[in-house]
Formats: sequence, structure tokens, C-alpha cells
Amino acid sequence: MSMQALSSWPAEQCRQVRGILTDIDDTFSSHGKLTVAALAALDRAKTAGLRRIAVTGRPTYWTLPLLRLCDFDAVIAENGASAFWIDSEGRQQTMYYADAATRSQHRQRLLDFADIMRQHFPNVLPAADAAQRIGDLAFDIAENIPAIPLSQLNEVVALIREHGLYATTSSIHAHASVAPFSKQSMSQRLLHEVFGVSDDAAKKNYVFIGDSANDASMFAHYPLSVGVANIRKYLDRFEAHPAYVCNAEFGEGFVELVDFLLKDKNE
Repeated sequence: MSMQALSSWPAEQCRQVRGILTDIDDTFSSHGKLTVAALAALDRAKTAGLRRIAVTGRPTYWTLPLLRLCDFDAVIAENGASAFWIDSEGRQQTMYYADAATRSQHRQRLLDFADIMRQHFPNVLPAADAAQRIGDLAFDIAENIPAIPLSQLNEVVALIREHGLYATTSSIHAHASVAPFSKQSMSQRLLHEVFGVSDDAAKKNYVFIGDSANDASMFAHYPLSVGVANIRKYLDRFEAHPAYVCNAEFGEGFVELVDFLLKDKNE
């Protein structure tokens, strides 16, 4: 399916949107930073009554700043390994892909695999945030090192899968996990179990915005899907592309989406 310009999204459909699911790196953030403009757009979305859920590949221990300081309604981390939200009484709540004992076993298996990765690809090391993770292990492919060639990235992904692990990639990390969780599976679970939104309703009333291959499950599942403009760099890495694409890149693309939704809701 070819992507259409965001401006071509039918106004009637936009007015039905009740929430935004957003990736963080290179979608809500810009070059690793949160901008005033993106945070202001997030606040405008809240004022307009839109639910705002972060769906990121970043580690579980990143969720609290996003939840408390950025004021998201919920945060899904590690591509679906965990989710955090604040309940009606102001208490922090959490759900994980597996119990603590299982997660501990998985962590050891991933740490063992890190040694195998180092033997095959000495330049592909665990990401700087690896110690803050509970469900997957991220390898740095472009965050603190020059971006590795696509040919090598394909070899890295193949190695992960050859060792019986699940693999996905973002614009900066290659992720390995023992369990097949995903951004989409945890989003569906969170919306239904926590917010009472059925999957059918979510497909009609929630928009997802992202930028890379680890967003593919979301692009495939949610008809109302948008890519920030920098997604064009990664389209050859996955097949499930968003329905619409912004003119702007990174956090400016997120701002563009929010402004577009609010303009339409106010018409």
C-alpha cells in the first residue's frame, strides 16, 4: 500500500479519533531530544480530550519520566514487554509480558547471547540503556556509533533468529527477545484491559504514528497509521507501511499530526 500525504486524510475520519499511540525515538523526539514544540503538542492533545499513549522500544526504566514528566496517559516500553499507567486514584500500575521468574530466565539467556553477538560482530554492542531493560536486549546499530550498513544489519538480525530469539529493529537499535511480544499485542491488551477500548473500536478511533521497522506491527494492525517523514529512510526494511505520511520529520512530524487532528476536530 502506498502512503498518502497526511493532508489527504478524510476530515470525517479524523473527527472520530479519540487517541494517539506514538513511538518515541525519531517520532516524538528529535535527534534524541524532546522538544518544547512536541511537548506542547502533547498537551494540546490532552486539552482536546485525546488519550495519549507512548509505544516505544526504549527500556522499561524510561517509562516513569515519560509517564510522570511528559504526562502520557500510559507508556508501553521495550516493544511491548511492559506497560505503565496511573489509575483513577493516582497510583502507578504496571503489566509485564511475563512473571518475574520467567523474565529473569529470559534475561540470562539474552546476556549469554550478547557474548555470541560480540564474537560475530565486535562493533555491535549492547545499547547504552541495556541494563534498564526487563524483557529484551537492544544492540546499538546507530545511536552512539555510525549507522551500520543495511547488509550488516540483516546479518545481525539473522544471527538473532538463528539462535532461537525474536528480532526487530528501530532506527537506532536491533532488539532480541526470548518471547514474541510486540508493540501491537501490548497496545491491544492495554487498551482493552485498562481503558475498556475494544480492538475494533481502537482500529476506528486510535491513530498510531511511528518511523521504523519495530513499528511494523502497529502499521499493519491499525488502519489509522501515520509515518513521520523520516520513515522514508527505512521503508525497504519492512512491508507494513503506514497509510499516511507527514511532511515534517521527527518531532515536528508529531506536531504536524496533532495540529492536523485538532484542526479537523474544531471544524
